[in-house]
Amino acid sequence: MLGDIGTLVLQGTMISAVYALIAIGFTMIFGVGGTLNLAHGALIMGGAYVFALLSREIHAAVAFPVTIAVIALLSWGLYQVLVRWVEENVVITFLATVVVAIATTEFVLYQFGSSPIGMTLISGAVNLEPYGINARTRYVQFVGFVISWIAIGLLWYYVTHTDDGRSVLAASMSERGAQLTGVDLHAVRSKTWLIAGALAGTAGVILGSTGGATPLMWLNPLALAFIIVVIGGIGSIKGSVIAAYVIGFLEQFTVTFIGHGFRGILSLVVLVVFLLYMPQGLYGREFAHD
Repeated sequence: MLGDIGTLVLQGTMISAVYALIAIGFTMIFGVGGTLNLAHGALIMGGAYVFALLSREIHAAVAFPVTIAVIALLSWGLYQVLVRWVEENVVITFLATVVVAIATTEFVLYQFGSSPIGMTLISGAVNLEPYGINARTRYVQFVGFVISWIAIGLLWYYVTHTDDGRSVLAASMSERGAQLTGVDLHAVRSKTWLIAGALAGTAGVILGSTGGATPLMWLNPLALAFIIVVIGGIGSIKGSVIAAYVIGFLEQFTVTFIGHGFRGILSLVVLVVFLLYMPQGLYGREFAHD
């Protein structure tokens, strides 16, 4: 029993950090531009495939930052080429990002097939049974946890301690107010898509390293991002982190004590409760005042 609890705490802590990374990019775009970016999951998948291909030719330590840069630029390009021209119409923007996600999936299926592509950021594992934890944890899970928190910390510092980052906060609070203070909304949205892409690329490498790259691997992260953002509050970095840990631990609890097939049940129950009784989420946009 104690071993199962130890496994729950360890696995929940590590996977929740990656969930937070996924959700923050999603909520930033929605908070700043009001865009429900359904292509966010496809960018995560893209990160996994780009890293898988690059790591065959160059060292993983080099392929990782290159992958992040590639996905960040793809996200930025998606905004510049498509989203910025239709973002005033919420429905069209939603449909456009759905089309991008589906088209990306079909392209990957055509090029690589449906079989998982193996990849790893770092190899090796550690047996934790001598410490009372019934798990053999791979090093990549620990590394993914550390990388996720470094990325979250850097982003937090950026949006709270730099003028450039504060303009993102201002735009998320009130676009009209931000414009009155001289903030260039187009530039802010462009930066937000670039940052969200970098976070998606990072998450894609971590998820791909733990489960392989597959054409449909983006569906679960996208669903999780939506659930976490609703629970944490639209536009809230703090809320996304807290909600990610709530969902991460609920999932691990379900897997450990109920069964893997019921993994998402408790998360959906919590989502419904929040939609009914606290639709604004835990923090809403309050992170802008922190």
